[in-house]
Amino acid sequence: MVGTVLVFLFIAQILSFYFIILLYTKISRLKDIEKSQERLKDEMDNAVGAYLAEMRDENNRLIKELTMMNKNRKNDENESKLTIEKNEKIESVLSSEKEEVATTFNMPRHVVAKAYQNNSTPTASTTVQKVSFKDEMDQVVHPEKKLTMEEQIQELYQNGKTIDEIARMLQKGKTEIELLLKFQH
Repeated sequence: MVGTVLVFLFIAQILSFYFIILLYTKISRLKDIEKSQERLKDEMDNAVGAYLAEMRDENNRLIKELTMMNKNRKNDENESKLTIEKNEKIESVLSSEKEEVATTFNMPRHVVAKAYQNNSTPTASTTVQKVSFKDEMDQVVHPEKKLTMEEQIQELYQNGKTIDEIARMLQKGKTEIELLLKFQH
């Protein structure tokens, strides 16, 4: 009887050691998982922090650009007043001329020039001079319009530039370039 109790206690002790070992391995796995989760959390915090820092920098740059645009808008208003005055002067000069100018003003310059080169009549040469004079006056009054930021980005992207290259060329953030390209399609 004492022998069976001893055998029973021995088997119970072996089983308890087995369960203790199983529990220890599970605890060690949980600790490893906890460490990896902690490491992932730290990496995620760093990534979000870097993203927020980049976003803050882009926002600051955007605010500076908007203030510059407001200043430029005020300057443009002043320039537009000057342009209106120049237009009035030019219109008075053009209206003082009695001769009518050909209606090819809306056509591109090279098309008109080709047409007049093919026609060798003396009136054609005077008309070409008037057209070129009018075009020169239009260039003085209406300087070449610059492309907007969106148009520049779209043109560069269509020319095969990558988003990184466009961002570097225009001194903008990659995220801003990506968003503008996504919203334009």
